Amino acid sequence: MCPGPLGPADFDVAEFSVPAVLDRRAEQHPGRVMMSVAGTPVTFEQMRQRSCAAANVLLELGINRGDCVALFTATCPEWVYFWLGAARIGALSAAVNAANKGDFLLHALRLSRAKVVITDAERRPRVAELADRLSVETAVVGQGDWLDVTLSRGAAHALVDNPAQPGQVGSLFFTSGTTGPSKAVATSWHYLFSVAATAAAAWQFRAGEVLWTAMPLFHLSAAPSVLAPMLVGGTTVLAGAFHPGAVWDEVRGCGAIGFVGAGAMVTMLWNLPPDSRDAQLPLRFISAAPIDAAIYRDIEKRYKCRIVTMYGLTEAFPIAVKAVSDQGVPGTSGRTNPNFDVHVVDTEGNSLPTGAVGEIVCRARYPHVMSEGYVADTGSPGLQVDPHPQWFRTGDLGMLDDEGNLTFVDRVKDSLRRRGENISSVEVENTVMRHPAVAEAAAVGVPSELGEDDILLVVTLRPNCRVDYADLLDFCAAHMPYFCVPRYVEIMSELPKNVIGRVRKDLLRARGVAPTAWDRESHGYVVVR
Repeated sequence: MCPGPLGPADFDVAEFSVPAVLDRRAEQHPGRVMMSVAGTPVTFEQMRQRSCAAANVLLELGINRGDCVALFTATCPEWVYFWLGAARIGALSAAVNAANKGDFLLHALRLSRAKVVITDAERRPRVAELADRLSVETAVVGQGDWLDVTLSRGAAHALVDNPAQPGQVGSLFFTSGTTGPSKAVATSWHYLFSVAATAAAAWQFRAGEVLWTAMPLFHLSAAPSVLAPMLVGGTTVLAGAFHPGAVWDEVRGCGAIGFVGAGAMVTMLWNLPPDSRDAQLPLRFISAAPIDAAIYRDIEKRYKCRIVTMYGLTEAFPIAVKAVSDQGVPGTSGRTNPNFDVHVVDTEGNSLPTGAVGEIVCRARYPHVMSEGYVADTGSPGLQVDPHPQWFRTGDLGMLDDEGNLTFVDRVKDSLRRRGENISSVEVENTVMRHPAVAEAAAVGVPSELGEDDILLVVTLRPNCRVDYADLLDFCAAHMPYFCVPRYVEIMSELPKNVIGRVRKDLLRARGVAPTAWDRESHGYVVVR
């Protein structure tokens, strides 16, 4: 890891802005592929030209400096063109979840104050359904020759770049909304490039090298996916979707030195049958989190690469980093990022000693290395941002060790308390997933007649596997404290997840104990202390 914050000079660019970085790389590597997006390769020079053309298209559509354009498409090159194009003219872009519809979509578009929606043929009807409740212009990509004609028209005109200043809001990314309506996180381009710079340094990503990822563009992962190759002169291969069985063939095909994804994706890949070619992959690293400490070194051994982990949120990322050059401590997220002051605090906000579990809080040490705040839901035409407090509370539980390594323990809302004991749902899940028949596991709290929580464990099984409920609880009792052994167990064919594979525990909690769940108490199963 770098000893301090990375700036433009570290990447031979004038400033952290799209024109300064992209145009510099287009001069240096005009014919090199910057990104292959859903199978479409785009060189640095093509990206420069098409982002300029997209900027002109937005100007024709009435988007001016400070206005917002919503990006609501599947993973496609056009998303990137208009994202970077908006940056060139100082416009804002709202990265709207491609799965949104109905009131979820309405909330995002209203909150962003979008004047134009860039969408695709599949999603256009979803926007049209809201026409009587919104006043937006809609431009559809991937429909006939609209894109070619429109971008060609835009490319015919010279563009005068007018990018936002480092601290001005440039993009809106949305939280998952598992505790209420999703929030629009206001990010500056300086923050987004800082994220990309830190990731590139942790990966030791160099000019001419290739990364492979399937992370969606409307996620903050768009920053390293798109901006990291711009910074270093490398290439990102961005798949249109994540299909575990095809990933390693795609990695071999493009010669990727890095896989970048979510921890759940790595678990799915780990669950694939071992292949004699696993150790022959071109990978230098797998970058994902969280990674179960019990299989951390086994993953490195199986694929002959290093694991890179990062911890953070859309609002502040990354708060901790374990770089490819670090040996690392399995189970931790790495050392705290020098861009932040990081503490673990109790419910009163008092700092806790090393080794104690509390809420992770952070404070930016430099201007604009985290998000600027949340967009206020005022209903007024102008965009108002409520800044974060000096110390940002993550809503995550964690602990620090003497070396500054940060361990994520659980979401505060996902942590469990049973019979006076605090329990990490993550630790319960990691233990259960070591059972040979279990593919995935989620542990949530459900109301107990004695107060506090009882534990509901929901699992999916590996192909062609079956499991006896009592046998599964025997496994739990043998590998975890008695108070962690779930009361209820349910087998589902699929766990509810968001687009990057994280389990929607809020949905499981709301669903509660289903009639199909097995209750160990009603079946007379006794846990021995």
